[in-house]
Amino acid sequence: MAKASGVTVRALHYYDQIGLVSAGERTASGHRRYVEADVRRLYRVRALHGLGLTLEEVAAVLRDGAEDLGSLRDLLSAQLADLEIQAGRIKESAQRVQSLLDRLAEAELPAPEQFLATLEPMPVDVGRYLTQAQLATVAERAEELGRDATESLKADWVDVFTRLRRHVLDGTPVEDAEVRALVARWQKIAAAFHTDDPRFETAISALWQDNRAEIGAQLDRRVGWSGPGGTAEVIDYLRRARAARDNEGT
Repeated sequence: MAKASGVTVRALHYYDQIGLVSAGERTASGHRRYVEADVRRLYRVRALHGLGLTLEEVAAVLRDGAEDLGSLRDLLSAQLADLEIQAGRIKESAQRVQSLLDRLAEAELPAPEQFLATLEPMPVDVGRYLTQAQLATVAERAEELGRDATESLKADWVDVFTRLRRHVLDGTPVEDAEVRALVARWQKIAAAFHTDDPRFETAISALWQDNRAEIGAQLDRRVGWSGPGGTAEVIDYLRRARAARDNEGT
């Protein structure tokens, strides 16, 4: 059975142990004997597992030896959605790599940040929050600014966040005058890349709230921070400072 199906003997024993595929008969000496129905079930298990379903999900679909079409439809729909997200990420990575190849073809060495972005893409599906038009506008703004201006803004961003981090670690109130000045600097940097679409900031806020830990961890790696006062804490602090200033103005 193992040779015919391409499944290891250990896997067959495990399937039997968890009740996923069991031999329908036993020989006089106690060996498992798989009948035709068992073979069909095993091939169904392999097919569903190959689509990415867990063994627990496969068991739910094949419960009591009969296919639960409703469960199968829901599981496959969820699996398809996940595959489409993965395909989108692969496409995005392919575009980054193609961009690097285009730069190399022009005998121009890509910036280190481009290599880093290609090797370590965003840990979340940004396309779930920002439209292609919004993403394209941000890229166009960066291109309009030019490399020198963009690099200058990046350096200013790091300086602002480094200074804010000190205030986070020192426990400085968000109403502090220096903190407010840093918030104003940050908004000036952000405005250089933002679109005129009023939904842009709402989308960015949702992106951060849903993926705070993942994005913060990646930003920490990129700027070389560790320990207390990570970028996630700094961004939360900055948002509170901005809200306090806006509320006071209102």
